[in-house]
Amino acid sequence: MTHIFLADQAIRGEQIEAIRNQLCDGWSLSNQPFGGTAILTENVDVTKAMLDTVGDDLRLIVRLDTGTAAVAQTAVPIVDLPNTALVGVAELAVLLILTLSRHLFSVTRRTQDQQWLADRSQPILTDQQRYTYNWIGLEDFGVLYGKTVGIVGLGLIGCATAERLRAFGMTLLYTQRNRLDGATENSLGVQWRSLDDLLQQSDFVSLHHRFQEGEGGNDGQFGVREFALMKPTAYLINTARGRLVDEDALVEALRNGQIAGAGLDVFRYEPLPTEHALFELTDDNVILTPHVGGAPIAEAWETIARELILHIQDSINE
Repeated sequence: MTHIFLADQAIRGEQIEAIRNQLCDGWSLSNQPFGGTAILTENVDVTKAMLDTVGDDLRLIVRLDTGTAAVAQTAVPIVDLPNTALVGVAELAVLLILTLSRHLFSVTRRTQDQQWLADRSQPILTDQQRYTYNWIGLEDFGVLYGKTVGIVGLGLIGCATAERLRAFGMTLLYTQRNRLDGATENSLGVQWRSLDDLLQQSDFVSLHHRFQEGEGGNDGQFGVREFALMKPTAYLINTARGRLVDEDALVEALRNGQIAGAGLDVFRYEPLPTEHALFELTDDNVILTPHVGGAPIAEAWETIARELILHIQDSINE
């Protein structure tokens, strides 16, 4: 019999229900540790005493990466399951970076409008050697390789964003209140910078930190001063919280060409007020989306449950 020991009983009930719904025949999930095939936790540490209690049938330790659980030294494999709702935010951040960098709206519009260069307007039959290259005369192809992205806040979403952007061969800078240790920085492929240095060096600045109200908070943290530090060719990406950005200052920076553009999924007021000045700027270099970064939470619970079952099955079959 395959038994999952629920070490952390504070895991959300909806998540546990999603797991129960996907249990295979003969499988069980409970807070009974003895004879556990797998341990599931989020914020409860897996101690040596817990491992001894579970016994020799243990094949896998699974942590939800939204938590802080530590695991005592053990030879048992450990798997961290990502919150796919949060991973969706990272995916949107990457999509906004790609779309802005590649001038995707302009390219598709000019293609649909058949804005061909005169000397490249005659259709030819293509093969491996013969083709018509760049018929619209695009000057900047927006390749990400070798570019620099500055990530503000390297939590779960920031790390997921860094992981995905690393594959493009980008330089990854980050800043946050507490710097990571060198080994962690190396494993993530990131380099620490102060906020000012990050703003000055980055081709894309992507926000992934938490919003804090009140004295000492960060309401309007990115304003006139911060936009003045950015490159005129740089883009701001915000999939975190709208109030991190002074939207009036952002509008002026965009109008004046102080920065190249912005990709925004979050705003100070949501939905964005009908007469907001950002609507006037929406174009190839300003993309607005209606706070759709995260995957639906119910879908995330089901995905996490499915991945949990698959990991346990793999551990049993090894």
